[in-house]
Amino acid sequence: MLMLQKLRALRTNENVLIAVDVLLHSKSAFMNVFLMAFMIRTSLQDSPSSFLVYSIVRYALMGIISIALLGLTKKHTLAAWRASMLFSVLQIVGVILLDSRAAYFPFVIAIFSAFESVLYWRPKMYFDTTEVSDDRRLRFKTVGQTWIEFAKIAMPIILGVIIVNSSYVYTANIILVISIFQLLLSVLFRPTTPQKHTKNHSPMDVARFMLKHDSMHKIIYLSLLRGVIVSSAGYLFVSQINVYRSANSDLDLGIYMALASFVSIVILWIYRRIDHHKVLQKTMLFSLLPPAILLPLCAILIPNNPVIAIVFYVYVQSVIESFYNSALTVARLQDIVSRHVKDESYHVEVESFAEVFLTIGRVVTISIVLTLINLGFDYLLLPFALVSSFAIFPLIYLTLPSKMWRHDKIEP
Repeated sequence: MLMLQKLRALRTNENVLIAVDVLLHSKSAFMNVFLMAFMIRTSLQDSPSSFLVYSIVRYALMGIISIALLGLTKKHTLAAWRASMLFSVLQIVGVILLDSRAAYFPFVIAIFSAFESVLYWRPKMYFDTTEVSDDRRLRFKTVGQTWIEFAKIAMPIILGVIIVNSSYVYTANIILVISIFQLLLSVLFRPTTPQKHTKNHSPMDVARFMLKHDSMHKIIYLSLLRGVIVSSAGYLFVSQINVYRSANSDLDLGIYMALASFVSIVILWIYRRIDHHKVLQKTMLFSLLPPAILLPLCAILIPNNPVIAIVFYVYVQSVIESFYNSALTVARLQDIVSRHVKDESYHVEVESFAEVFLTIGRVVTISIVLTLINLGFDYLLLPFALVSSFAIFPLIYLTLPSKMWRHDKIEP
C-alpha cells in the first residue's frame, strides 16, 4: 500500500514529461546511426542511398506537415502529443515488418517519422511552459536533462552490444517496447492549465508577414543556415557515412555515439558555467570554429584514416549538432520571435514557417550527398562537407546579438 502511494506521488505532470522525453531520446539512438547502418548493410550495393532517401522524405514531410497541421496542433495540443507516440510505435513496427526490405521502402518509415516529430515537439514545448511552475522549473530542467544525458551516453552502447549479439530486428523489438511504454506513459499526463485557444492564421498570412518585416528576415536566414550546417544536414550525414565506413562493428558505432554525447555534455556544461562571462562565451564560441574547416580538410588529405573519421564524427555530433543547434541557434531564433512579434498567437506560426526554410536547407544538402553517391562520386563527399562547413561563419554572425536589428515589437 505504501509502495502504491509512493508511485502515485511520482505521477506528476512534470515527471511524466521527463520520463516520456527520456524514452524518446533512448529510441533516437536506434533511429539515427543504427538505422543507417542497417539500411546500408541490407542494400544490394552496400550504399547509404536508402537512408538518405529516408531522411529527405522525412524532412520534406516535416516541413509540409508543420504548416498543414498548424491549426490542428494548436487546437488539440494534448491529442497531437499523444498521437506522436502512436506514430512512434508505427514507425518501429514498420522497421520490424520490413526487416531486410527496409532499405527498399525507406519512405514508409519516413512518413511515420515525420508525423512523430511534428506532433511531438510543438505540444512538448507548450506543456513545458504551462505545466511546470516557475519555482519547479530549475528542478524540471536539471533532473530532465540529467536523465536525457545519461540515456544519450548509455543507450548507444547498450544497443550496440545487443545488435552485435543478436540482430537489428531483435533490437527493434526492444525499441518497440520502449515506444509502447512511452505511449502508455503519455496517457498518465493530465494538463492542469486550461488551453488558450488563440486564433489561427493562414499560411499565406504568415508568409506575407515574414517577408514584409526586415526583423523576420533574420529568422529565415538562421533557419536556412541551420539546414545547411546543423539540424541533421548534409554535413552531418557525410561525417556519419565516413565513421560508418571506418567502424569495425555496431558496438564501435555505439561507442562513438556515446563519446559524442559525452563531449556535448561537457561543452554545454562549460558554456552554462560561464553564462555571466560574455567575453569567455564568445571566446569559446569562436575557438570551436576552426575544426569545422580543418577536420574535413584533414579527412581529404589523409583518406581512410579511422582516427580522423572518428574525431570528425564526434565533433560534428557534439559541437555542431548539439552545441550550435540547441544552445545557440534555436535559443537565438526564439529570442528574436519573442522580441519582435507582439501578437503571441503568432509565435508558433512564425516558428513553423521558419521550419520550411530549415527543411529547404536540409533537403538541398542531403540531396547533393545522395546525388554524389548515386553518380559514383563518393570521393567528393568530403570536399562537399568542407565547402558546406563555411556556412557556419554567417550562422555564428546571425547567432550573436546585434544592434543592427531593431527591438521594437511589430504587429502582424
